[in-house]
Amino acid sequence: MPTTLHQLRSEQTRERLLDAAIALMDAKGHGQWSVHEVARAAGMTSGAVQHHFASKATLMLEVITRLIGQLEGGSDFWPPAHWPLPQRAEHFVQHAWVRLYGQPRFAVAWSAYLAAREDTRMVAHIHAQRAQLATTLEQRMVQSFPELGHGPEAAARAQFVLSALRGLGLAAPFSPPDTIAPQLRVLSHYLQSLQSLQPFYPEELT
Repeated sequence: MPTTLHQLRSEQTRERLLDAAIALMDAKGHGQWSVHEVARAAGMTSGAVQHHFASKATLMLEVITRLIGQLEGGSDFWPPAHWPLPQRAEHFVQHAWVRLYGQPRFAVAWSAYLAAREDTRMVAHIHAQRAQLATTLEQRMVQSFPELGHGPEAAARAQFVLSALRGLGLAAPFSPPDTIAPQLRVLSHYLQSLQSLQPFYPEELT
């Protein structure tokens, strides 16, 4: 069924409201803004916000969904598997940091996750969204780094690398700037060390 003009305008309105909410998160932090401020930033009325989002919590669910996708699902910093491993490792770690985990938007989104941890509905939503992204990320990691191996250990290795980047992203605002680069080098060296571990994967010995 083709999209009607009304549906198109409704979707455009939702997008404007979501953009306004995310901009306010960047400027003021999670929880420090009201539905009225979102409406004003989007050039609309509070009634328009309530028409599209039943509550601030509903709006936040949509915002978090979008941020999750923007933060991790849409990034294109994955190196091709035919590159030498040292080049792939350095490319991935540096691009992941500069374009994603080292960006202020990353900490803003995670502040929203942490602020929502007492809301079981939002936590369930976040878990569901992140579970889908985790599967995609692990698959892409294995495509770029076949040295990760196969099976549960491969998934754990991929998760370890991504968790390290997330941890650095959360710690960066509270850390001296000169402490990040050495840790990124250590993470790159870990990825490069996978080549020496490859013959010893349990999956290959069975």
